[in-house]
Amino acid sequence: MTGASYCARLMFILCLMLPLGASAGDLVPAKNLESDAVEASRKGVPILLLYTASYCHYCAGVKAEVFFPMASDPAYQSRVVLREVQIDSDIQLRGFHGKTVDHHRFAEERGIMIVPTLEFVDDQGMPLAEPIIGSGLIDFYGHYVEQGIDSSLFKIKARRNPS
Repeated sequence: MTGASYCARLMFILCLMLPLGASAGDLVPAKNLESDAVEASRKGVPILLLYTASYCHYCAGVKAEVFFPMASDPAYQSRVVLREVQIDSDIQLRGFHGKTVDHHRFAEERGIMIVPTLEFVDDQGMPLAEPIIGSGLIDFYGHYVEQGIDSSLFKIKARRNPS
């Protein structure tokens, strides 16, 4: 194999691997909360809205420590619908009731002023548990997220089976 041939093959293999590496650890941006709500309702799970900003190093910390592992864990995929809302972004999203706004406006309308903030909501966008505002101590953040998920799942189950 010639040097040029070897380099060409190596570049081809690296290009094939790029999409895998690029998507690993990414969070799904909120784009259509109306359809996410249908999915959450079908599964009987809460929607977790993680509000972040590009300039927020605390956001990067909680994403790396808690939310990237959660997003790639099949156990969590069956317990929650996780979406990211970037408060300094103009990404368009369709809200819970069909209104289209950008991420910045959506966060503003929901009163989000500090990032990271995590909301636990139902399929109508209504709160199920107290939001987690700020990152606090990263060592305990995952525990607080678990508590919010458990509380939200309990409330959803209670609504479906009130007896």
